[in-house]
Amino acid sequence: MANISHSTLTDPYLHEPKGVAAAPAGRHYHSDGAGSGAWEKIQGWGQYQDSRTTVGTPVFNTATGVRTKYLNNGAGLTLEYLPSDATVPLWDVVANKHIAIEENDVYDVRTSFIAENYAGTAPYILCELDIGGGPGVIFSQSIPLLKGGVAQPVSFSFPVFTGSTYIVNGGEIYLTYVGTGTCDIYATSNLIHRQSRET
Repeated sequence: MANISHSTLTDPYLHEPKGVAAAPAGRHYHSDGAGSGAWEKIQGWGQYQDSRTTVGTPVFNTATGVRTKYLNNGAGLTLEYLPSDATVPLWDVVANKHIAIEENDVYDVRTSFIAENYAGTAPYILCELDIGGGPGVIFSQSIPLLKGGVAQPVSFSFPVFTGSTYIVNGGEIYLTYVGTGTCDIYATSNLIHRQSRET
């Protein structure tokens, strides 16, 4: 019988990668660059909702022009389908910041809340993602408040990649209300989805 090189095999003689029989559902084989690899779940997500969901018990009340750290205690609801290399949640409910897993990850972040009791001729809310250090603010966007002070759902969505500063400091979200008087913020929520990693 002639010897056949594995590299010349075609369907239906090809076989699955090693370890497939024991690999959990939803995993992908990830090469380590050294002739081997492992079955891993690289993508994953976490949904975190604050327990303070009414204007009577707002998460915070912010005065116009005051940059205020965004809070989300995760006590209202936490759902997670995390990547296999995650060791902690993607949102730190104590420090109130996004925790990245590795350098050069890419995440989609959605930050949502309800704003109420605002006023002014053209009020708006500025959202910033701040990782501290030299880079500082790496995302900034403002959304107008158009409902005359009544409850308005607000949502900011943005992609981010994580460098060394992000890994050390995490990503903190800040809101600045610009209008007249103060603004109540409640029902804060974060959906964080890891899209990819480099290695």
